[in-house]
Amino acid sequence: MRKLFYLLVAALLLNLLPAVPLTAGETLNFSCSAQVAEAFGKPLMQEFIDTSGIAAHTHVSSSNLAISRLLNGFSQIAGSARPLRRQEIESGLIEIPICRDPLAIIVHRDCTATSLTGDQVRRIFNGEIDNWKEICGKDQPVTAIVPGKDTSVFETFQRQAMRMNDIRYDYMTWKSTAAVEAVRYLPGAVSFIGHVAAMDEPDIRMLDIDGQSVTDTGYPFMQTFSLVTRGKPEQTVRALIDYALSDRVTNFIVTHDMIPVIE
Repeated sequence: MRKLFYLLVAALLLNLLPAVPLTAGETLNFSCSAQVAEAFGKPLMQEFIDTSGIAAHTHVSSSNLAISRLLNGFSQIAGSARPLRRQEIESGLIEIPICRDPLAIIVHRDCTATSLTGDQVRRIFNGEIDNWKEICGKDQPVTAIVPGKDTSVFETFQRQAMRMNDIRYDYMTWKSTAAVEAVRYLPGAVSFIGHVAAMDEPDIRMLDIDGQSVTDTGYPFMQTFSLVTRGKPEQTVRALIDYALSDRVTNFIVTHDMIPVIE
């Protein structure tokens, strides 16, 4: 039922404007969260630019800043990894969900742990478990690394994994995807990030949670990546929405173990 609702919303959005041919030299300012940018990457945006003829300029930041830039007129469309808040909806923002991405618990490749329970995740990130020997027998301090508090992945993890309890950590990165870099170079490190940002990293492993891997349908931690517009989308914005909902991008989503919202 929810999937049908999203499909109807997207269909409505894509029919708000009459079909008018795009002209060469049109530009699009796109504010995008670091996780969304990492998930879809430069090749897809370059393909959009090449096929549409639109000069798209991407500003990568947190979801909060991306949405703020849209609200303040610095961009025409935003890519976000968090749901819109009530005041943002009341300001005229419209959310178009594109896909769901598992929120992975990542560790350095030398960590011998292969899985955690949800309770162990909470105890690691509230400071109760500070040595891996309690998990996997290896006597090694746990180094908890978290993305910045302003990032959507921090908010999602605190809500879903920590049940809104405080998160304790050793290091905090300013950008969500920088957590991957930090874990790569710190033995004993553990963090959390959208799984597609870490899936091609040979020095990173993703842990099963409650017996579920990130590719299992029962995996407990998920976030949704969306495009966000303000009011009626202009032609350049509509072109990007069309592309994001195309078979080409849907196939990319599926092959990267994300879940398309609209199939």
